[in-house]
Amino acid sequence: MENKRLQLLKAFIGKPFSGSPSPFAKWLNGTVVSVNDKSIEFEFIVRKEMTNPVGMLHGGVISSMIDDCIGINFMILGLENFYPTINLNVDFFNPAFENDTVLVKTELIKLGKTIINFNAVVINQNNGKLVARASSNLAVSSTKIPF
Repeated sequence: MENKRLQLLKAFIGKPFSGSPSPFAKWLNGTVVSVNDKSIEFEFIVRKEMTNPVGMLHGGVISSMIDDCIGINFMILGLENFYPTINLNVDFFNPAFENDTVLVKTELIKLGKTIINFNAVVINQNNGKLVARASSNLAVSSTKIPF
């Protein structure tokens, strides 16, 4: 069976992911870098409204980038039911600043019947430094995915 969600995301490689049904994802404005069935990579340009009072990429925005990319990685698995995030653990290591480009890489670790586990890293493309690392679990719900 063809995975239409995976094919849709692959069509956006090298472009901003305007195909997302999420208004928040559209605000983040990530560009699809690479896609396979177990991992994705998105780039984000740090905008002023994404920074904290000292000009660093806000930790909440970093966490949101990670959560959104994990959500996209989940969606391309082609499952019928929605699995909401039940936890997101983020460690922060180095800053990113306005106009920096950060790369978010997600990886499927375990696809269980009720729990799915992902890992993610955020790399500052301007200096190659690790910005953050995360792990997250998603749990099956009774909500069907309508697309």
